[in-house]
Amino acid sequence: MTPSPPWSLVYADGSANVHRLDADGDGVTYRYEPVTPARSSTGHYSGGAPRHERLAVDDPRVHALWRAVGALERDHAHHAAARAKGDGALTRTVAGHTRSVLVVRAALGELEAVLAGLGLVAR
Repeated sequence: MTPSPPWSLVYADGSANVHRLDADGDGVTYRYEPVTPARSSTGHYSGGAPRHERLAVDDPRVHALWRAVGALERDHAHHAAARAKGDGALTRTVAGHTRSVLVVRAALGELEAVLAGLGLVAR
């Protein structure tokens, strides 16, 4: 279920590219902060170009994103105690309460597909 604004969601993908979504009463601001070659462990990887978008709070794609996040939060079998390369990190803040979870790479497919459906990541 999509929470009522204000809320925030931060997802660091398996390559450490960061996706930030912040909702207020007027919409959802999305920011993509990619890894650059200068910050890459290999010195070569690039997560692409940074992005900034604005979405409607009631956009069905935002609801799909929250369904994927909720599923990952409930799937304790795929949580990790420590973050390994390729694992994702989710942090959400709703009504002043912050919750974070580390998710193993194998379980990130649905979330990545939803982000791709938003047009926010390449697939």
